[in-house]
Amino acid sequence: MECAIDAIVDVGLPKASLAEIARRAGITKAAIFYHFANRDELIHHVFESVLAEGAEFMAARVPPESGAAAELRAYIEANVRYIATHRKQVKALLAIVMSFAEDDGRTKLRHDASVYGASLTPLQDLLRRGQAEGCFTDFETRTMAMTIRAAIDAIGPQLTAIPDLDLDAYARDLVELFDRATRKDHT
Repeated sequence: MECAIDAIVDVGLPKASLAEIARRAGITKAAIFYHFANRDELIHHVFESVLAEGAEFMAARVPPESGAAAELRAYIEANVRYIATHRKQVKALLAIVMSFAEDDGRTKLRHDASVYGASLTPLQDLLRRGQAEGCFTDFETRTMAMTIRAAIDAIGPQLTAIPDLDLDAYARDLVELFDRATRKDHT
């Protein structure tokens, strides 16, 4: 897995062949077939593993039932912290999302990787709960959830262009921005 991630990040997804991954792992290409039927299956596994790792990381850092405002803050901070501590994995994930496609451009991913899919549901639920608790103002939860996700997901492409991007400051700015955008009392 690490060798596949390294290859994707170092040479790009199109050039991250099974031969390249095997070379980095110090194994034969045939040894990869012991675990994966083909390159596509390996790429799916990398993608799903990084997503699962991110979800675990998040779950351990977002305190349940601490109030919607605190949960939203923790959600943003945990997302940015994951990116800060897993830059290589995030770059690989981004490369897969951007390049893992059929000849006609349709994604090969089995998982919905877009900010438009079901992955927004937990964030929308959090925002609705905050509105019901009276700590969040009225807004369309889907739009706000998409905006929060897009602001977080915008970090990935910046990692290559700005290698020393201050993600602690980025997290503070996002927390402040979305606190102001969602808070019921705007004073």
